[in-house]
Amino acid sequence: MATVTPWPVFRGRRVLAIAGGAAVLGLGGTAIGIAIDPRRALLGYLTAYVTVAAIAIGALILLLIGHAANARWPAPLRRVHESLTVVFPVLAVLFVPIAPGVTDLYVWASPSALSPHDRHLIELKSAWLDPAGFVIRSAIYLAVFAIAAEVLRRRSLRRDAAPPADADVAVARDRRFACAMLPLVGLATTFAAFDWVMSLQPTWVSSMFGIYYFAGGFGAGIALLAIIAWRARVAGITAGAITPHHFHALGRLLLAFVVFWTYAAYFQGFLIQIADRPSEVTFYIARTRHGWDVVLWAILILHFALPFALLLPRRVKLRPRYLAAVATIVLAGHVLDMYWLVVPSAGGPPLEIWWIDLAALVGVAGACVAAAAWRQRGVQAIAAGDPYLADGIQYASPT
Repeated sequence: MATVTPWPVFRGRRVLAIAGGAAVLGLGGTAIGIAIDPRRALLGYLTAYVTVAAIAIGALILLLIGHAANARWPAPLRRVHESLTVVFPVLAVLFVPIAPGVTDLYVWASPSALSPHDRHLIELKSAWLDPAGFVIRSAIYLAVFAIAAEVLRRRSLRRDAAPPADADVAVARDRRFACAMLPLVGLATTFAAFDWVMSLQPTWVSSMFGIYYFAGGFGAGIALLAIIAWRARVAGITAGAITPHHFHALGRLLLAFVVFWTYAAYFQGFLIQIADRPSEVTFYIARTRHGWDVVLWAILILHFALPFALLLPRRVKLRPRYLAAVATIVLAGHVLDMYWLVVPSAGGPPLEIWWIDLAALVGVAGACVAAAAWRQRGVQAIAAGDPYLADGIQYASPT
């Protein structure tokens, strides 16, 4: 049986300590906020949750696409990439505060304060808008994500320890699994977006909202992958396997999905505007008045205009640090976008960011980073048993 050359392993003690401390402080602050003002604190927590979940889901979909397409160039990035998808078990635990908070978060769970017209609309959707069904469906979504991520990661780790006798068979098996899971993950992502975010305003609907949520998370997942790959390269644990050409490929993908997110956002609003139906415009009325238009312009700059301009030149995408900086801008735009989607459902001025919003984001993100660091301890930073690793290391971006 063939053997593999060992690569540097990830230790991560410092990352684990910092992220763990941030999680304790952030989640502790969130608990205090829930005791003070349950609805507003839970909205901040939900914002943080859907922000981090979208990034993890986006990274998972990119990983599945890589396997389904038999892509060779991502092989050196594979282990770093997998680290972004191991957080679904902790996301399942972090969902626990949302489950009992459904009545505080979602007006459809206690519609007595609504107008008769809105109550009637919600009654028509009562088969779906049900607290128990909401929790059960969310558990199914998270289970689908976790199964897809865990199966691919465990197969990858097993190949490091004992490379398969027939690499083609192993590759074909991963490809079949990825092809089977992509539709399930896509459907789970769409309905999670409907349940977790769109139903905050249950009288408003958009069949494109699932694509909008996916596009933002997919771009943010690429951005975070670029940042972590850059940090791993600086730390020397990838031993030169990840080259500027891999960052160029990530930069091209990031540019493409910056444009795709903008396309989804624009045409969702454009179609609703030309239809001019009262039941559809309520979403944008709440998010373009009372100062929310300032937040919208900031999102457009951070999520589209600035990264689009910075990613257009070819040569700059070959600079890992430059790409990581642009990716940070995209991540900031994604965070602000999720804030803009969730918080206006409660009303109030947008620019007075409550401390619970920051505490929740630090807590949820810290918990996920700590979980990822803990699970990656002692694991090789490069997937040494990947059949495409040699080809991936030699990858050169098109001229």
